[in-house]
Amino acid sequence: MTRKWVGKMQRLLKVFFICFLTVVYFATDTFSQNRGGTLRVAMNRTFNGFDTASSPTVFPTKLNVQRAIYEDLFSLDKNGKIIPILGTALKISPDQRIFTVVLRKGVKFSNGEPFTARAFVDHFKRAMKATMVNFIKGQIGPIQDVIAVDDHTVQFRMSRPHAGFKAALTGPFQFFWVNAPEHAKSMGPFVTKLPVGTGPYMLDDWEQGVKLSLIKNPNYRHPEKQYLDKIIMPLISREEARLNALKAGNLDLYITNSGKMARLARKDPSIEVFGQVDQGSGIVAFDTSKPPLDDVRVRKALAYAVDRKVEVQAALGGVGGILATDWFGPKSKWYCGGKTNYPEYDPRKAKELLKSYGKPVKFKLAVLTFPVFLTGAQVYQSFWKRVGIDVQLDPRPPGASWVLPLLRGGFQSFFLGIGGALDPGFQAQNLHSNSGGNFFKFSHPEVDKALEATYPPFDDRDKRKEAFCNYVTQVIKYQPFLLRYHNTFYSVSKKYVKGPKMPVYKMSHLHEMWLDK
Repeated sequence: MTRKWVGKMQRLLKVFFICFLTVVYFATDTFSQNRGGTLRVAMNRTFNGFDTASSPTVFPTKLNVQRAIYEDLFSLDKNGKIIPILGTALKISPDQRIFTVVLRKGVKFSNGEPFTARAFVDHFKRAMKATMVNFIKGQIGPIQDVIAVDDHTVQFRMSRPHAGFKAALTGPFQFFWVNAPEHAKSMGPFVTKLPVGTGPYMLDDWEQGVKLSLIKNPNYRHPEKQYLDKIIMPLISREEARLNALKAGNLDLYITNSGKMARLARKDPSIEVFGQVDQGSGIVAFDTSKPPLDDVRVRKALAYAVDRKVEVQAALGGVGGILATDWFGPKSKWYCGGKTNYPEYDPRKAKELLKSYGKPVKFKLAVLTFPVFLTGAQVYQSFWKRVGIDVQLDPRPPGASWVLPLLRGGFQSFFLGIGGALDPGFQAQNLHSNSGGNFFKFSHPEVDKALEATYPPFDDRDKRKEAFCNYVTQVIKYQPFLLRYHNTFYSVSKKYVKGPKMPVYKMSHLHEMWLDK
């Protein structure tokens, strides 16, 4: 009897322990996050709209808003395993020409429209016709067609193998963030002012150039994960003003690429700072179709003439900038290890190349009117002057005066960044002679050949990386642009802001945060 009783008690205790662990798990996983309250997040610049089809520009302020309104198809965990979001399954054909996505059933847009394969295809085809999309098209690759196989299956068909497309489907890529199609049709070009997505939050109010607010999407399928009641985003353009507002308790969080200001913020015990190296790079881009920038000797001289460490010191206070030798940062699995023969600072070589060219070198450099860009451009201008190159800076505010000339090829050169990418197959596309996104107007058979060598469906990732790094080396050989540095983006917040605060690809997951105060 005793033995039976003991056995029975052991079984009961085992059941009790399992139930206890289950309760603890769910309590930790679900109920530890506080609910309610308003998160105040500073914007650093104004913008024209949110529609990812008609306005596919990339910068942190806009991306942070869009990430709360729209959703990805998939994501990846730390081990590279696919996490389903709007998509539930991904199948890739052996030749990497057909990508089939099964969509989640029962999803609704914030206005009640059903999210279906047709809704996705309508949005995507609208995006592919947009005026500003050539550069994006160049990145995502040779899409021949996208079709709705049935109500919940979408198929992307490529004209050639494109291994990089998986990264587009499994990463934060705004081209796949869908606006409700019927809403988009009825709104026409005004849809960018009133976006309707499937994400946890939706636009409530927007005073362009002043502030905006987000509230809960009533049709979101996971109301238990909508921790915040509201997100308010005032425009505060100056770095110092954002930090002062945070210290004063008038702000909860902001994103910055200023290492200097991040260092100052860390001195306040009420503030937390998290930094993440961006996988993109700052660049100086050239229109290589016209003199003097059509000559490789001039472009190489421009590279040799500049000590890039001085820009990092001047623009970032010497904090956070890592000199680039390809467009992936050192922490990326695609990083070429600094073996691309990128020119080091050597003014003697610069002068020799200019002497060989034998003509005066003079051109305009367009630059956005942000301190970090203007300071960097002034550094480059100063170094180029030392070797006899006359460069006039052309400051432009963000908006039409910047975007339209860029699209139309109206700049001799411009100072900006290549956004971070998940896969080498993205930005690489834009340097092919036949790419619609080739705003460098660059063409060289050796570079085309090296790029085409990255197209086959590699089974071995190391071999694909080797092919890609060979391609980067060929690009640098002809220097259609100068690489500057890999920036570090910082999330600066009050300690009571909880959740995933590390900025990934310049973005924070605002919709996954909560307030512990």
